[in-house]
Amino acid sequence: MKKIVCDLCGESDFVKVEGMFECQVCGAKYTIEQAKTLFRDVSDTPRQSATVNEAPEDDEPVGSQVAMPKAGPAVVKKVIVAKPAATKETDQGAAKKIVSQFKKPVGGAPSPQGVKPGQGTVVKKVVVKPTTVVAKPAAQPAQKKVVRNLDTSANVGTAQMIENLFILSENAYDSENYVDAENYANRVIEIDANNTDAWLMKGNCAARQSNPQNFRFKEAINCWNTCLQRSTKDEIDDYQFTVRTNLIDIMVAFVLKGCISFAKEPTTKNFEEVKDVINQAEPMMRLANQTFGVDIATYEDKLASNISAVVTKVSKQAIQDYGKKKETQTVEAYKKYVETQDICIGCWDYLIDLAKRHGTVTAILSSVVKMQESIIRNKGYITKNGKTKVGLECSMSERNQRLEAIKAEKKKLDDKFVDIRKRDRVEQKIKNEKYWEEHQEEKKQLLDEHSKLDHEIFELENSKLKMPELTELKKLEEEAIRLQVLKDNPVYSNKERAAYMDQLNKTRKQIVTKKRELASRLNPIEDKIEKYKKRMYNIEKELNMNR
Repeated sequence: MKKIVCDLCGESDFVKVEGMFECQVCGAKYTIEQAKTLFRDVSDTPRQSATVNEAPEDDEPVGSQVAMPKAGPAVVKKVIVAKPAATKETDQGAAKKIVSQFKKPVGGAPSPQGVKPGQGTVVKKVVVKPTTVVAKPAAQPAQKKVVRNLDTSANVGTAQMIENLFILSENAYDSENYVDAENYANRVIEIDANNTDAWLMKGNCAARQSNPQNFRFKEAINCWNTCLQRSTKDEIDDYQFTVRTNLIDIMVAFVLKGCISFAKEPTTKNFEEVKDVINQAEPMMRLANQTFGVDIATYEDKLASNISAVVTKVSKQAIQDYGKKKETQTVEAYKKYVETQDICIGCWDYLIDLAKRHGTVTAILSSVVKMQESIIRNKGYITKNGKTKVGLECSMSERNQRLEAIKAEKKKLDDKFVDIRKRDRVEQKIKNEKYWEEHQEEKKQLLDEHSKLDHEIFELENSKLKMPELTELKKLEEEAIRLQVLKDNPVYSNKERAAYMDQLNKTRKQIVTKKRELASRLNPIEDKIEKYKKRMYNIEKELNMNR
């Protein structure tokens, strides 16, 4: 018996919808002409369905290829499917383990240079866990786009079906079709509720579709949390890193959507709307910090840097629109120029408080200073009787106010640097304490070695002091000092002072001789002390280094 067999998944469950034949397993759609070429004898030996990127056979018509979602700017990856062990309870499609990195369509467009913040987040490699599929009771009504007919006679196994669905999901995600990407991820979860990559993808899609009116970040956090809870010990660290990175990038992209109105029309009111979006995101970032350990300081600094780039673009556009040459910088243009740049300065002032890293704060302050100085230097010109002259410029009082504003911003920067250094020290101290809590045995060994070396140095110093030759040397040195004083005393005659000088020379020769005798015994001890002190220094450095 001949039936239409899907080129993508190998299933023959089709429904005609709006003149198109739609596969009820993978969702692929075919025209009537394409469907005619897909008739297969179901009794034939099952063939492996082509992967999404497989080229058509020589004898297959080009029109039989499945229409796929537009490829995004992703790197071509290879799909590897591992064979499962045969058991009585599992069929051809169950208990397969797939470790794959997914391939994109060959015709994918190259990555554009101007990628939006947070765009192109890479979904972690897929690990499809073995699962036993239980067929739904016949009493339940069939629903469209739900996987069915997963019996042993299926042409493609469950694992292959999950692989194909996830490829579709990833392609849709990379092409920014987040609705379809989420739908495909949901269908993977319907088959395998423990598929961690599908939960990760579902969370990414929910977050990407968020807007101020439909804020889905809490739903996304729940999906990501499910992903972590169902991951193995070997996978959880990679998933945590991926979730933290994705969350920051997607939240920054969400806030930047709120900057669109400001970029088109830079007004104080529109920037207040940007602040509202930032305030809306703040509780979710606190929740993400508690759930996944997301670094809020990193998020706020990255957010400040990206918004500052938008403000800088607005500022440069104002220069192009209103000019700064005599021919174009009219009085009206100068007024509009100052108005727009003052709004940008107010935005930068807000972002200085938001930024958390030295480099970001310094860059924003540099923009403020540069723009204040530009306003002071620029003038509005008027042309009369063919002559151009200054029509409007900063008054002396306004000039002084702007110079004072520059000083105030620099003072704010100095104060913020102090706060940043304090915060960094506190954060580093917490990191160090956490490290040594996890490495207590190593810390104990270092402390014991440090204490032992300190005791050894003490004993060596004492052994030096107890040497009789050293005592004799000290007596000779004291005698030399006494003779030096007598020789220089003007009370004595020249003859007496000459006698003291002779005694002093003899004593000095004895000191040199005694030092040479001691050197053979003191040098090994001094070398040991120096070696122990260096090791103690390295131990202290190891204990106090930043982790």
